Amino acid sequence: MSPSHYFIYYPVRIGMEADLARGLYNLQAEIQASTGIAGRFLRKADDPWTWMEIYENVLDAPAFDAALEQAIERHGLMRFLEDGGRRHTERFVACA
Repeated sequence: MSPSHYFIYYPVRIGMEADLARGLYNLQAEIQASTGIAGRFLRKADDPWTWMEIYENVLDAPAFDAALEQAIERHGLMRFLEDGGRRHTERFVACA
């Protein structure tokens, strides 16, 4: 089974960037402790209110999905999304 690579992007509320960054550091530390997957996050170069989380080499996608959803809720990250915005998750695998 090929590992999955997650790319999750979403619009951030203007003025909430610093709080979101702290929340993501905490969330990603929890994810790494529980799954062994180290995450990172970026913001779009020409749109500072679009952020992306990246998680690579996920071998057990269902377990990772459950851990991520629980951590998102526990850390209250949805409050940082722009009104009407949502998290878009894309999962990729290596080409043959």
